[in-house]
Amino acid sequence: MMKYRSDIDGLRALAVLSVLVFHLNSDWLPGGFIGVDVFFVISGFLISQIIKNEVTTGRFSFLDFYKRRIRRILPPLYLVLFFSALAGFFLLLPEDFDRLFDSLVYSSAFLANRFFSKDGGYFDIASDEKPLLHIWSLSIEEQFYFIWPLVFILVFHFLSKYRKGNIDTLLAAFVACAVLLGFTYSQFYLMSAKAGDSVYFLLRLRFSELLVGALFAFLPVCTYRQACHLLQWAGVVLITCGLLLLDKHSLFPGVNALLPCLGAGLFIYGGRSEQAAGGLVMRAFQMRYVVGVGLISYSLYLWHWPVLAYLRYIYGAYVLPTSWLLGAVPAMLLVAYLSYRWVELRCKRLNVSFATAFLALFLAPALLLAAMGAGLKAIKPSLDFDPSLLSYGTDVCHGSFDKRCLRGTPDVPARVLMTGDSHAAALNSFMDEVGRSEGWQAYVVTGSSCSPVFDFTESVLPESSREPCLKLKEYVARDYQQYDAVVFTSFWSYQLGEEPERADPDYLPKLEHTLRSIASTTPVYVLSDVPELPVSPIRLELFDRLGLQVDRVSGGKAQAANARIKQVVDRIPNVHWVDLGPVAHQLAQEGRYEGRMAYFDNNHLNVYGSTSLGQLFVREGHRLLPP
Repeated sequence: MMKYRSDIDGLRALAVLSVLVFHLNSDWLPGGFIGVDVFFVISGFLISQIIKNEVTTGRFSFLDFYKRRIRRILPPLYLVLFFSALAGFFLLLPEDFDRLFDSLVYSSAFLANRFFSKDGGYFDIASDEKPLLHIWSLSIEEQFYFIWPLVFILVFHFLSKYRKGNIDTLLAAFVACAVLLGFTYSQFYLMSAKAGDSVYFLLRLRFSELLVGALFAFLPVCTYRQACHLLQWAGVVLITCGLLLLDKHSLFPGVNALLPCLGAGLFIYGGRSEQAAGGLVMRAFQMRYVVGVGLISYSLYLWHWPVLAYLRYIYGAYVLPTSWLLGAVPAMLLVAYLSYRWVELRCKRLNVSFATAFLALFLAPALLLAAMGAGLKAIKPSLDFDPSLLSYGTDVCHGSFDKRCLRGTPDVPARVLMTGDSHAAALNSFMDEVGRSEGWQAYVVTGSSCSPVFDFTESVLPESSREPCLKLKEYVARDYQQYDAVVFTSFWSYQLGEEPERADPDYLPKLEHTLRSIASTTPVYVLSDVPELPVSPIRLELFDRLGLQVDRVSGGKAQAANARIKQVVDRIPNVHWVDLGPVAHQLAQEGRYEGRMAYFDNNHLNVYGSTSLGQLFVREGHRLLPP
């Protein structure tokens, strides 16, 4: 029986609180996400010690090993999946509930990381609103648990049979080589052209983190008191450096993951010896309330994210009001404690066979969850909106050049080029209305998340947007001179880095260079962005039906971003600012105009809204291009 270490529960408390603070607001603790990596090291250490002790004494059994994992991990997980699905049935739009159901099925099969590595896109529900996104890390651990015991046994028997010497030393050398190869592969892969946002979730870039824990489980125990204390201090310092120096834009995992992983490993290793007792770090991490948080850390990790995701889905913004958080955090802690006390502890102590655990705690709940999700999906009522209210149009050249790209007066040459990202695509119908009124035709080509300024760094974009963005950039740079005018607009706050997603850090100077280059031969008309809404009118319709009346405040990011872009435009000759704000604000009252939805999310006009914007623009006597 492995000796209980309360300091490891203290380390769990640090890890889960780091993740919690980061998820409450990433600006409060930029590197808080590394708490997950600390969990990986703890898991790798404990599992490796268990396997090694049982293999060396001839007591290891795969069935017993997986029975313990089932009892420990699955009951709290399935409880969270159940209530997440139930809440989603009431609170999510039908298409968002469909995605939740898919993620639930993958989570039940320990494949959530694979699902979320392929799920996502510019118009999908935002990552901070996906209730089961955090299950990716549990899937990593479960996949590791399937592979590592077999690898360990094979290596152990090979070393025992064909090599002489200390087995622990040889095991440590083997794992050290695996850790080195893993981090090297991870770093080079992240730096390659193949890397994308999806690799963050993949086992092949994460297994080395769990093996760091295994490495410190196999090293000889520290025998010097002061050395043990220094090792734990070094571990805390490295973890703290990771929390403060890394952020969501850091290249990760890769070499940067060594900060939390080595930090956690050194902390655990320093505490392996009895000599560590009484040290300042050890005493701090063994404090009663710190250990208490560590004991409920698994349940707290499971529950905190769905609570935040649903609150953000309702409120419509990443930054939640302080009053909401003051209610949410105690609720998370309470439900985590109850889950730990009545589910986690009781199931962990069940004295059942592997077959019973497999059937009663894994297979039956997984099948029941899938059946429940499918049933809820079948009976969830549709909101039945007109399709034209749910997009900016399907027959548009967005990400390709093979659909209907022409807007405006037909049967005249296309002498105007309109380009930009999805906010430009949302103005296809606007350009059609204004072009017909002013007597010109425009060639409208756009790309998801892509503002085609010269030298735009498309590597910051989601993988699916990179190649279309490259082609759009090439077209604009090559062919803009064949047009009499260029119309340019984008999701300015996104491109300036004011949204949670990554952005080109040099976007503003690149935009100015692009506008100056084009304007040297061709007049450019830069459109302001439309106002953003606190939450999409589609969600408002659902919340109204549920009786959820919430006071929301728009962040004003569109207005602030417009002002920054206008400053650039005003100092460049032959570049003209076109302010759509006075007209567009008529559509921004809860995203409705004359009783119909004018937006399909909180920042994109739909076909009806774009058409109405064009008609109002013309009716009020505005012109986009001079006669």
